[in-house]
Amino acid sequence: KREEVRIADAEALKAKLEATELTIPAKVGEEGILFGSVTAQMIVDALAEAGIEVVGKAVKEVDPAAIAALLKANPYIASVNFIHFAGRSLVIDYTLREVVLHVFTPGGAHYFVDREGVVLPFTAKMQDYLMIVNGNVGDGQKVGARAPKGVREALALAKAILEDDFHRAQFSQIYLNGRGELELTSTVGGQTVLVGTADNAAEKLSNLRAVYENGLSHRGYSSYTSLDARFKNRIIATRQ
Repeated sequence: KREEVRIADAEALKAKLEATELTIPAKVGEEGILFGSVTAQMIVDALAEAGIEVVGKAVKEVDPAAIAALLKANPYIASVNFIHFAGRSLVIDYTLREVVLHVFTPGGAHYFVDREGVVLPFTAKMQDYLMIVNGNVGDGQKVGARAPKGVREALALAKAILEDDFHRAQFSQIYLNGRGELELTSTVGGQTVLVGTADNAAEKLSNLRAVYENGLSHRGYSSYTSLDARFKNRIIATRQ
């Protein structure tokens, strides 16, 4: 219970800090060059004026268990590897989840999925390149739960795409159709590429690359409306 209270207090302080904007007056020259520096005490005083008290603690008073619990409660942290003291410093080592997919549901909700297939909450602060997944992906996925089967299939295909710069530039979105099959839309030519399942994804992508480099590059990227990559060692193309 004590640990839960500490976590709640820390989250409340975090929210208060994020909503606080500090203005610290200082002298500057004609070219905007600061005279002197903004000291730690000046920041402490400004925080105090904003109603936020900064309490200095001795290292021995810091509770590593409470910090670990707070970090583990963050869905984007995969693991807390260690927390220990090194002289007067507290060293924290943790592993972040690698986010791969941005999933849009039919109901208008959206969420992220990491490399291990774990559902993560959407945040507008995400700046990483993510593959978009939409279509018949289902609704109402719980944060921390395993992504549904169709999304996991899309994840396997996305990981294969992201391993190659050519495919990464060629495809940015995966669609799960009504038959539960995976489709891609090419950024060059706009063809719909039917992949089917993520089985043998690397081989299918290799076949597609050969078609784009050795076929469509000569005939025109927009000369075909669709490419079917579901079959072994061949691509079936449909002309305009």
